[in-house]
Amino acid sequence: MRAPEETRTPLPVADLLRPRSVAVIGASEDQGKFGGRVLAMLLRHRFGGTLYPINPNRDTLFGLRAYASVADTPDVPDMAIMAVPQPQVKARVAECAARGVRCAIVITARFSDADAAGRALEEEIVAIARAAGMRLIGPNCLGVISPRNQLVLCSSPALEIERLPRSPIGFVTQSGALMGTLFDRAVAMGVGFTHCVSVGNQADLELCDFIEFLIDDPDTAVICAYIEGIKSPARFRALAARARAAGKPWLVVKAGRTAAGRQAAFSHTASLAGDFAALEAVCRAENVVLLDDVFAMLLLAAAMARHPGHRVRDTVLLSTSGGSAALGADKLAAAQLPMTRFDADTRARLATLYVPGQADNPVDLFGAKVAEVPDFAYQSTRLAMADPRADLCLAVITTAPDLAGMAAGIARAADEAGKPVIHVMQPARLADGARAVLAQAGQPFTDGLGEAVEAVRAWAAWSAWRPAPAAARGGPRLAVSLPAGAAVLDEAAAKALLALAGIPVNAGTVVAHAEAARQAAPSVGFPLALKVVSPDIVHKSEVGGVALNLRSAQEVADAVGAMAARIAAARPDARIEGWFLQRMAGGEVELLVGARRDPQFGPMVVVGSGGVLVELLRDVVLLPAPVGAAAARAALASLRLAPLFAGYRGAAPVDLEAAVDVLVRFGALAAQMGERDFEIEVNPLRLGADGCVAVDARARFGEEPQ
Repeated sequence: MRAPEETRTPLPVADLLRPRSVAVIGASEDQGKFGGRVLAMLLRHRFGGTLYPINPNRDTLFGLRAYASVADTPDVPDMAIMAVPQPQVKARVAECAARGVRCAIVITARFSDADAAGRALEEEIVAIARAAGMRLIGPNCLGVISPRNQLVLCSSPALEIERLPRSPIGFVTQSGALMGTLFDRAVAMGVGFTHCVSVGNQADLELCDFIEFLIDDPDTAVICAYIEGIKSPARFRALAARARAAGKPWLVVKAGRTAAGRQAAFSHTASLAGDFAALEAVCRAENVVLLDDVFAMLLLAAAMARHPGHRVRDTVLLSTSGGSAALGADKLAAAQLPMTRFDADTRARLATLYVPGQADNPVDLFGAKVAEVPDFAYQSTRLAMADPRADLCLAVITTAPDLAGMAAGIARAADEAGKPVIHVMQPARLADGARAVLAQAGQPFTDGLGEAVEAVRAWAAWSAWRPAPAAARGGPRLAVSLPAGAAVLDEAAAKALLALAGIPVNAGTVVAHAEAARQAAPSVGFPLALKVVSPDIVHKSEVGGVALNLRSAQEVADAVGAMAARIAAARPDARIEGWFLQRMAGGEVELLVGARRDPQFGPMVVVGSGGVLVELLRDVVLLPAPVGAAAARAALASLRLAPLFAGYRGAAPVDLEAAVDVLVRFGALAAQMGERDFEIEVNPLRLGADGCVAVDARARFGEEPQ
C-alpha cells in the first residue's frame, strides 16, 4: 500500500492524466446521476486501471466492489472525481488529501463562479489540497476525456459511442458543455483528440498548466483552447513561444470581447485598447491564432493535423454550382484571401476538360466540355492542385449526382498532391453519404461556407507570421523624467514630456485670460489654435473648447471670450486653468497614437485613424511594447486609411518613417513604465510630406508600485 506522504510533492500533469486507479465519489448505477454516468463511461471505454466506486449504501456497482469512502479503498487511488452537493465538497477533498490521492476533479459548481462565499470556500479546498501535495481540476468543470490514455472522466452523452476516436489534437476549455459539443462534432467528422480538459474555475490547475502539457506531449500536434479568462498572462505569452518552437499551432477562441472595462473615459486609447484588443495584440505578436468560432477552430485543427507544417496563402475554389462559386469567391475576397492565379500550363490542361471561361479559378465542376468524363471531380482537382501556386482546395458542394463519389475523388486528388482540402457540404440529407465517406477518411468538412472561410483565414494568418527582427525586442532609452506618484498632465505638460522623448510637438504657450492671449499670439505664430485647459474636460471639442485657424491677435482674444461663454453654458462646474495657444500644424493624414498598461499583458501601444471620428471608425492596431520599426510599419500598413499614406487624389505622399519613429518612441516610453499604471495619448498626430507633429496630447500616471 502506498503511503499518503509519497504524494506530498505534486506530480506533473502528464502523470496525473495517466492514473493507475480512479475513485468515483458518488458512484451509482443510476444513469440519471453524474456518478452513475461517469462510472458507466469508464467501463464502456475500457479504462485499463483499477476502479473504486465510492458509495456507502452499496456493496457492489456494475459488478465492482463499492467502498464507503476513499479511506476504505485497499490502495490509494491516483485520481478521484466527484460531483457531490457543494456543502460536501470540502469534506470529500479533505478525505482525498488525507488518503494521499494525487489529483481530484471537482465537477460541482457554485464556488468562485457564484459569489464571495463560494470563492472563500474554493480557496479553502485549494489550501487543503496544496498542503497535501494534491492537485485539483475545477471546480465547476466537466472533467477530462483522454483518448490517448483510454481515460474518460466525464459524463457527457457525446461519449455514448463504441470507441474514442483519436487525432493529434489537444483541447483545453473553460466550458465543460463546449468540450462535449466539440467532441461530438469531431466524432461526426471522423476525427478526435489526444486529450480534452475542462478546467472550470481554474482554482488550482489552470489553462496554462494543460497547454504546457500539450506542448510537451509527443502525441499532440495542434493545440486548441476556448478561453474566458487568462489567469497567468506572462506564462501564456511564454508558452506561445514554446508552442512555436515545438512547431505546434495554437488555436484560440476567446469569449468576452466586449468587456465593460472598455468604457474608460480618460482617453480614446483606454476605450480602444480593451481586454480583448490586448490579447489580440499578444496573439498576433506570438502567432497564437485567434478565431471567431469554435467549430471553425475544430475544422482548422483537423486540417492542420492532417497536414503538419503546411503553409496556406492561395486557395483553389471548386464548386458544383456557379452561384456557390461566386458566393465563395465573394467570401474569400471579403476575408482578403487571395485565390490561386493558375499558371499557363494549368490553364491549358484544364482547358482540355472545360468550355472556354471555365478553366480558371473558381472552377465550376459542371462546366465540362462533354457530358461524361470518368472521375471528373478527381481529374479536375488533380490538375488544379498540381499548380505550384495552389496551397489549399475549398470544395463547395451543392446538390448533384453521386455526391459521395465526387467528395471521394476531390479528397483523393488533394491527398495525392499533398495539399489540404476543406469540403463544404451544403445539401442536407442528400449529402449524408458524402459526409460518411469523408468522415471515414478523416477528411475535414463542414456544412457552412462561413465556417470554412474562417478556418482558411486563420490558417493563412498563421502561415504569414514572421518573427520580429531582433532590434524590435528593445528600443531607444529615453531621457524622460516621469512624475512621481499619481498625476494627470494637461496638454502642455503632456507635450513637454513627449518632446523629451523625441516626439515632435507644435509650439505653444498657456495664458490666463483674453488679454494675455492677445499679447502672446504674435510670438507663437499664426495661424493659431486655441484650446481650453481644464482638468475636468477630457474631450475639448465636445464642449466647444477648441478654435482653429485664428489669424490675428484680436481673433484670438475674441475666441477666448466666446469659448469661455460656451464652456460656462455646457460645463459650469469645470475648472478653467487657462487657454493654450498653439501654432497650427499642417498634415495630410491624422493618426491616433497612444499607450497604456494593460492589466494582464503590460504596456501596449495603440495606433489608428485619428481625429474626431476615432471611436466611430475604430480603425486601430495594438502592439505590445517595446515596438520595433518593422512592427510599426506593418501596423500602419494594416490600417484602413493606409492608402492615404501614398497620396490620394493628387495629395503628396506622407513621411511614413516619421510615424514609424513616433511609434518606436511611444513603445520605448511605455516599456520604461514598468508595472506602473498609465495612459498617454496623441490625437491627432498630423502626418505630412516632411514629418509629423503631435497637436493634442494627454497623459495620466498612477502610483508607482511598491
